[in-house]
Amino acid sequence: MLSVLVSLGWACFVVAQEPTNLLKPTADTGSWNMEALKPAEGSAMAKDREIQFVASKVDGTDWHVQVFQTDLNLVEGERYTVKFRVRSPDNRGYSLRAMIDVEDYHEIGLRQELFAAKHFREESFTFTAKGVVPGKCRIGFVLGDEKGTLIIKNMTLTKE
Repeated sequence: MLSVLVSLGWACFVVAQEPTNLLKPTADTGSWNMEALKPAEGSAMAKDREIQFVASKVDGTDWHVQVFQTDLNLVEGERYTVKFRVRSPDNRGYSLRAMIDVEDYHEIGLRQELFAAKHFREESFTFTAKGVVPGKCRIGFVLGDEKGTLIIKNMTLTKE
């Protein structure tokens, strides 16, 4: 976070600059890569500054319905914080993961098994990136454990 000292006569103020969001806009289907392996099915829809992800058919393998923002350039050993608001009209579980976006798709320091209820809740997680591939990292949600809708808004990923 960049801070600037501003002097106006006798008073001094510290102005803090917001950290840069490393993600693309949350409420844009073009920002997300939705993956659904048959026979599982999933979809994404942007509406009212939110993104809705739906797992409409599942097959018992959690990652057969998943959605990620890709091509992230995370740095080995750096700390990052991901924040978002989440709800589900279906009261469903989901997983938040950061991974590399090339074979073997291993996780890079973030995996949270979570639950979304009917009302929006703020989530925030800080992690240290480990095992990254520069320019080939991804962060998102694994939804294939159960059918239902997950609604996300205001998602950010910032470097600490």
